[in-house]
Amino acid sequence: MALDREDRLFAPDKTAWMLAGGLESLQAGERQLLLVMAETKMQEGYRPSGEEKAVIQRLRDLAGDAYDPRDIHRKVRTLVKSRSRDETTPLKLPPVFDGLLSRFRALTSEHESDLKG
Repeated sequence: MALDREDRLFAPDKTAWMLAGGLESLQAGERQLLLVMAETKMQEGYRPSGEEKAVIQRLRDLAGDAYDPRDIHRKVRTLVKSRSRDETTPLKLPPVFDGLLSRFRALTSEHESDLKG
């Protein structure tokens, strides 16, 4: 049974693009965000395909020492389990994430307009 597009970790056409060198064209922060999203989905029980595993491994290789999933996991858990703002420490992401939100919003709005048009 084929998975719906929403049930996949990456869109099939994007998976092929990423394996063909597309990951290298992304900024470091964009690659790390993809890796965080992939690892989060896998922690929720998602089983990646062989191609998706290859993309995830390539993302890990490209991130190198700049990506520490345990540190991110600890910080997110602290944010989620804290009772008040006074008990939390701010989540400080690497500087490569600066401006990423605005780019993500722009890409999202482009995608939504493509779906509507």
